[in-house]
Amino acid sequence: MTDDSLTLDEVRRMAARIGITRLEDQHVQQLLRATVSARARRAALPIDTLVPADEPAHVFHVTLDEDR
Repeated sequence: MTDDSLTLDEVRRMAARIGITRLEDQHVQQLLRATVSARARRAALPIDTLVPADEPAHVFHVTLDEDR
């Protein structure tokens, strides 16, 4: 679901909705590229076949100083 029809004005409105109102044109263009890339990556994910077990588990291990 890549959305090549997204315009710079739509990106400006999107940024304004989250409080980013002082972007220069180059930053709006960067945000446009990032948004299009993120949407393309999200569209490529096989979300129809995901189950809760597919959620990544972040596991941390704490060691005491004397265990080193």
